[in-house]
Amino acid sequence: GGLAGVMFSQLGWMVVIMITTSLIVALSLTPMMCSRLLKQTDTQGKLMDRINAPIQRMLDRLDRWYGRVVNYAVRHRWKTFLICLVTFFAILIPSAFLVKFDFMPAADNAQILVEIYTSAGTRMETTRELAHQFDDMLNEKYPEITVRNFSVGQADENNTYASMQTNGTNYISMRLRLNDQSERNKSIYDIADELRVELENMPELYKYIVTPGGGGGGMGTGASTVDVEIYGHNLQQTDYIAENLRVKLGEVKGLRDMTISRQEYRQEYQVDFDRSKLAEHGLNSATAATYIRNRFSGLAASTYREDGEEYDIIIRYDESHRQSVESIENIIVYSSEGRPVRIKELGTVVERNSLPQIDRKNRQRVNTVTGSIYGAALSDVVLGVDKVVAELREDGTIPSDIGINIGGSYEEQQETNSDFFILMILCIILVYIVMAAQFESMTYPFIIIISLCFGLAGVLLALMLTGQPVSLMALVGLVMLIGIVVKNGIVLVDYINLNRERGMSIDRAVVDAGRSRLRPILMTTFTTVLGMLPMAIPRGTGSEMWQPLGVAIVGGVALSTILTLIYVPALYSIFGSNGVRLSRRKNRKLYRTK
Repeated sequence: GGLAGVMFSQLGWMVVIMITTSLIVALSLTPMMCSRLLKQTDTQGKLMDRINAPIQRMLDRLDRWYGRVVNYAVRHRWKTFLICLVTFFAILIPSAFLVKFDFMPAADNAQILVEIYTSAGTRMETTRELAHQFDDMLNEKYPEITVRNFSVGQADENNTYASMQTNGTNYISMRLRLNDQSERNKSIYDIADELRVELENMPELYKYIVTPGGGGGGMGTGASTVDVEIYGHNLQQTDYIAENLRVKLGEVKGLRDMTISRQEYRQEYQVDFDRSKLAEHGLNSATAATYIRNRFSGLAASTYREDGEEYDIIIRYDESHRQSVESIENIIVYSSEGRPVRIKELGTVVERNSLPQIDRKNRQRVNTVTGSIYGAALSDVVLGVDKVVAELREDGTIPSDIGINIGGSYEEQQETNSDFFILMILCIILVYIVMAAQFESMTYPFIIIISLCFGLAGVLLALMLTGQPVSLMALVGLVMLIGIVVKNGIVLVDYINLNRERGMSIDRAVVDAGRSRLRPILMTTFTTVLGMLPMAIPRGTGSEMWQPLGVAIVGGVALSTILTLIYVPALYSIFGSNGVRLSRRKNRKLYRTK
């Protein structure tokens, strides 16, 4: 579901179409081209034969050497299998402990989002002047920034969409576009850190958020986030806990821009109606509130038409009559009998501090402390967050009745990992069923499926050596390996079965198949590795997101091929020998009964 579901939907259909097309070509066009282009003789001319002679001698020596290796493996089958098993665990265990875990790789997409908050109640003119000062500073100090645009102010009450977004007279939203990554020496994360220093030196700010990548929620749009969700009904208590968490989490390595989702309390006018006075005049609170809203937000009284266009005529009080308690108290409401009644005769107008909104999740009030991750893996940051929460639990800052949950990228990562685990199990089952139907055996597919374990070890080893965490893209590569890795085992086992059908013994069939199928196996391995190598080397904007995919496939294919060429002959020989013994025992029992 979510991000992983969208990615697999697009990538999956692309792979299915490509494989189907290549299969049709391989079954139709390739045989036709071979019949027309291949020659009956091996010679390609004197010049080409001389060029190919050293390569041919090298490949012949490789075939003979691998034949001796396979011969040793089948004669010492258990020893060879145990060596492969020990090698697998020797690679898997250290790699599993040393490799880090992340959600999405951070990519430099040349965009930065800066959100600035001044104190609540700041006039829009003051906020706009501050935005221009910051914009001038960017123009002077940061030549890497090519495009700058910002918005200041509060949405109109009639603009429903804009009023649902973060807005206000104290809010500045600035989007920055940088030049291409190859044309600058700083990454968006380095520039974001410098902007944080600049904003920290501006005392007139209430808070700020610098988001590398520009946010947006898409793949590879910047740093991952960790959300510490605080569940509790008491607003003051959760505010106090959130502030303590914000300070403590700011000390965790790898966390930036610690912010609290609950916005600053703001002053507003509220009317406390006296229900008995409302009843005396034949009114209710809804009717009186509608009168107040129409005087402040306006009422569409009519429509103005000009040149085929229609414009609503909105009637409301002038701005000078919407600024004080006295203005609200003097609003006239008409009773059911048509008599005018002022608001001050129906209730009391008071000035209070209140929240702009109260967030809820799972039907509970929630206050969220959010931080951006940079320069650290998600798994390391979560460990640091857990430690801070445990310390605050111990000293009583977080009571036992307050719920704490870690969300954000960590929550998405856990859900995605669960989906991937189920997906990989289903893929393995389907691959096993297909091979069992083709080989007409339950044993041979099992031999091939074990090569997936070596692919997993190769993925972890490659990620560890390159310093890449296990991210969503690495898991995509792991799933793709399920279909890639088994090809070598299928080629080898199929040819062994063909040799046995020709009357060869098990050991001879295995050795001959290994020597004959070495070149096709190496060709498929090298083409896959070399095809993914450019992806494993980061170059250009956004290449960091795809690098774990290339590294995972290169490492998994390379290690699984090396170990498959050794363990498959040994394991096939073990199962084949046991099958022969069982067949002989059955024949002896059948002979004795007769």
